[in-house]
Amino acid sequence: MSLSSSKTRCTSNDCKNVGILKCEGCSQTFCRTHVIEHRDFLSHQLDGVVLEHDTLQQMVMEQENKENDYHSLFKQIDKWEQDSITKIQQTANEVRQEIETLIGSQREHISKELHDLAKQLRKAREDDDFIETDLRIWTDILEKLKHDVYKVSSSMTVSEDPTKLLVAKIFISSSVSQYLEIDERLEKSIGNVCITENGHLAHRLGLERERTFVIGKHEYSSGKYKIRFVMNKKNSKFVMSFNIISKYTRIQQHEFELSKSSYGWYSDGDTCGGVELPSNKNKYSMESETTSEIEFLLDCDNQKIGYFNERTKNRREMKINLTKCPLPWKLLFYLYDVEDSVRLLSSKQLL
Repeated sequence: MSLSSSKTRCTSNDCKNVGILKCEGCSQTFCRTHVIEHRDFLSHQLDGVVLEHDTLQQMVMEQENKENDYHSLFKQIDKWEQDSITKIQQTANEVRQEIETLIGSQREHISKELHDLAKQLRKAREDDDFIETDLRIWTDILEKLKHDVYKVSSSMTVSEDPTKLLVAKIFISSSVSQYLEIDERLEKSIGNVCITENGHLAHRLGLERERTFVIGKHEYSSGKYKIRFVMNKKNSKFVMSFNIISKYTRIQQHEFELSKSSYGWYSDGDTCGGVELPSNKNKYSMESETTSEIEFLLDCDNQKIGYFNERTKNRREMKINLTKCPLPWKLLFYLYDVEDSVRLLSSKQLL
């Protein structure tokens, strides 16, 4: 007796029985016998997944229990620490020796002059050969030597040379991208600017074009940071800029000069306040753009900044003169035209 055309056969190989159950996972239909076989096969696969999970879990637990996992890294840190201490101690001893040499030399000079003066005084007394002029000269010499004795140590100071790095800062490099979110916001404005959206949007107000500035809240003193923002210009003929300034810089609306107190770039592509590094020859201008999405990079440890223009794919970098713009840094945006705006998208510290 043949199967009716309305009945579905079991999809297992060479099985002519009627299918009674459809598997929702593979969409195949099985007879009673092969349903059990199919479930046994799935159970076997589940056992494999569970075994792989348990194996991986055991590996994680073993890694947690091994004290030697980080031993080599900690040994590198310990060596850096000891080497740094040795360098500092060696430098301190060298300076101490230099001080002792200088003071000893000055005292030797004073002692010699006192000895010579003593010989003159003895001879003058023995010969009874001196007058008022000689007394004044000898008195002046004694006053000078007395002054030299008091200023032997006071004439020297111990100072640090900020241009010479005694101990290099260590850091962790990893192929895994790591970062820490920071709460950068726009909190201060000079000029007619409205700051909204919890400090993430600054919008230029008013009826006339005017120099206005917006300053970020966060202070950047060490580490590397990535701040993404969008600049919108009402008119492509006028410029905006994104910059850094020192925390200690005072800004007055009509007296502050970007080129003298800040580092960054204008929206027409010109640099502001510094000289670019020769790492990128392609300097696509943002002059014709009314909207620019920028990834601003701040590298405090290496005293440089850079940016990536997400539309043009252009990258540029600039070295920072810490004498002109000392740490910590803060963000500064320059808005000129009515309705110009800047919106912060994200801010993070790179680890």
